[in-house]
Amino acid sequence: MERLDIFIKSAVAVIAGLFSILTENFGIPFAVLLVMMILDFISGIMASIYTKEKLKSLRGWRGLVKKSHTIVMVGAVALIEIYTLKTNGIFADSISGAFITIEFVSLVENGRLMGILPKALDKFVDTMKHKESDNEKSKHDSKERI
Repeated sequence: MERLDIFIKSAVAVIAGLFSILTENFGIPFAVLLVMMILDFISGIMASIYTKEKLKSLRGWRGLVKKSHTIVMVGAVALIEIYTLKTNGIFADSISGAFITIEFVSLVENGRLMGILPKALDKFVDTMKHKESDNEKSKHDSKERI
């Protein structure tokens, strides 16, 4: 499978949607996403302090702007879905599930920077961020030359 990261994010999105349907607790994945965003931001600050990297306010603001846009986007989907399509918010919950995965990967990355989590998670992070190994890069480069 060429893009395992997309498959995993899609699977989590489907699971979040099914969770909402089966439990009739619509909006829970969105609430979890908000908490994950807060935890990711805090862990990013902690990782920066731990690695003695200078805190950069512009970088922090950019992260907050990206997170804010995600919240606005999921909120817009929820509004369209609930008030226009007259559904319960299943798609918004599914989208929240995919973004929860992204926030979790970022939390794992921050933990790795602090040396808290095992190196075995590096491959998971690389897969989820779609980083190609040297072997995959050489295969990709040879395909482009053909």
